Amino acid sequence: MRRSFFATTGLVIAALLFASISEAPIVSGFMESDSLQTGPYIDEVIFKVIANRDQRILALQAGEIEMDNSFFDPVHLPTLAADPDIDIFSATRNGYGHITINCAKYPLNISGLRRAFAFAYDKTNLTEYYFDGFSIEHDSLVPLPNGWCIEDEFDWHYYTNQANIGNQILDNLNFEIDEETGFRLAPDGSPFEIIIEHASTGITPYTAIIAVDALHSLHINAQTRAADFNDMRWRLDSHGDYDMMTYSVNFFNNDVDWLAFEYWSEYADVFGENPSNFQNDTYDSWRDQLLYGTTYEEIYEAAAEMQKILHYNVPILVIYENTYIQGYRNDQFTGHVEDLGRYIAGPWTMRKICKLDGTFGGTVPIAISTDPDSFNIYVTDPQYSDMVIANIWPSLYKYGPDLTPIPDLTENMLIETHSDNPAVPTGHTRFIIDIIQNATWSDGTSLTAEDVAFSLTYAFESALFNNPAGSDIGDLAAAYAQTSYRAVIEFNTESFWHFSNFAYDYIIPEHIFNDDTGIGYDRWEHWNPVFVPAEPNVNCGPFIFSDFELGEYYKLVRNPLFYYAANPNAPTTSTTSNPTTSNTTTDQTIVPELSWLRLFSTVLGTGSGIVIVYCVVSIIQKRKNSGNT
Repeated sequence: MRRSFFATTGLVIAALLFASISEAPIVSGFMESDSLQTGPYIDEVIFKVIANRDQRILALQAGEIEMDNSFFDPVHLPTLAADPDIDIFSATRNGYGHITINCAKYPLNISGLRRAFAFAYDKTNLTEYYFDGFSIEHDSLVPLPNGWCIEDEFDWHYYTNQANIGNQILDNLNFEIDEETGFRLAPDGSPFEIIIEHASTGITPYTAIIAVDALHSLHINAQTRAADFNDMRWRLDSHGDYDMMTYSVNFFNNDVDWLAFEYWSEYADVFGENPSNFQNDTYDSWRDQLLYGTTYEEIYEAAAEMQKILHYNVPILVIYENTYIQGYRNDQFTGHVEDLGRYIAGPWTMRKICKLDGTFGGTVPIAISTDPDSFNIYVTDPQYSDMVIANIWPSLYKYGPDLTPIPDLTENMLIETHSDNPAVPTGHTRFIIDIIQNATWSDGTSLTAEDVAFSLTYAFESALFNNPAGSDIGDLAAAYAQTSYRAVIEFNTESFWHFSNFAYDYIIPEHIFNDDTGIGYDRWEHWNPVFVPAEPNVNCGPFIFSDFELGEYYKLVRNPLFYYAANPNAPTTSTTSNPTTSNTTTDQTIVPELSWLRLFSTVLGTGSGIVIVYCVVSIIQKRKNSGNT
């Protein structure tokens, strides 16, 4: 999925009105004067592989883990809520479970068949009986927490079993019922069967059963089939053979420019893109406005129309958007951060969590349900590896806990177009970025603007060798280092989204990945760090990778050279929570509440025309005097 919701201003590159907020002190269980970036305060994080969900609950209760990276079944809520040593975090998921439908396969290429299936699928069954109310019925392919979601604007919904509507649609399309079998025939008179594939664990077998029930209510021959998840993903990525597949997706941001790629007709045969093989000319006609619009109104109109087209044509059916409920212990650590993208066990919690007594150190064990699939940042599925990768790689900006931008490597940024600086070609957008000067790669090499420019160049050049990161770069015209700590990034268009095309991408070390003595552009897919010890694994985050044992654990240790490293010798202020009180969130970091979408639309709405704002955002990000020079 592509990254971030805001970006060049409309061009209001409001991007960084948020700068003032990122500098605001936060209420922390460790040091109230520290900014959100400062940390970490613990010695190590150990991700423990515990496949069974009930065993993870028992491990939490026994204190063998501090938290679970996944959500727990609501059936456990009363027990965990009654435990004074456990607090509960809950949030509407920024993602959903869904069924991907092969729009290239007859007769599933007939949109009416997919729409009939959507009407017959009983989402309320999942909400009431599986999630016990900790879920909502949802239709839009943009999740509800996303400000661009138009769920309430649809003329109809697929929430309940409405097989009567579905059967009428199929009758009108000449899907006749064979009197001998009782199943419908395709409009060309041929029999057909629909296979709903699913992983063997979790909720997916149950969602597949409901899918079969829905199809049977439409007099369609159907059955479920358990499949290996990695094989499913491969067939989706490579546009292989399948009918329907059920799985889930999470979003780590609030952007919607991914609508221009996930369902674009020209990507129906491109590896890693458009897994439903959806093709629709009307949908494609909104793509340029979504990508190159420069006002909020333009983007909203395009995103809304694209959502309506997807809602009508159903290349993917959203089947639930559940509430994430996570338990975490409160008897040893405090400072947990509520994160709209990665929830309570995300990287901000790992950055800010600390001992109750205000001292440095400690080990935080976190349960994960399966081994990471890869630590190659270009091929890994975030569901498996993101919890590790997000703690060890730098970027120019990070998504804050409320999914707004927080500077990481960036110190100052200037944004220009031709009307601001005649040296910028007409129609181009130029970002001039000064980075901090104390970032160091884990092998001791300084991180410079050369690394920043090279990272974008690498994604752009390796796209020739099918690296999907190339599609994220967009209309990149140039990326180069003007000085050792100033990078210039230029696009050959003006767009609402350019900032997010690069701001959150991981920065990689040029001396490791270069095309002469390093990994090279053509070996991006073969780089397999951690799992192949000989492969380089040089990064630069708050933690560095330490050790692992397949099927058991993955260990990260605090990086003493981290550019925002906390000072172990500084006086601390502890906010120890009372272990005898009922479950609250008093041990959590409080992040300033801000709706970036509302702020952005307000800025865009000022003035009678398209106001182009060019701003210098000065974000002071010097590492505090921590003794780590």
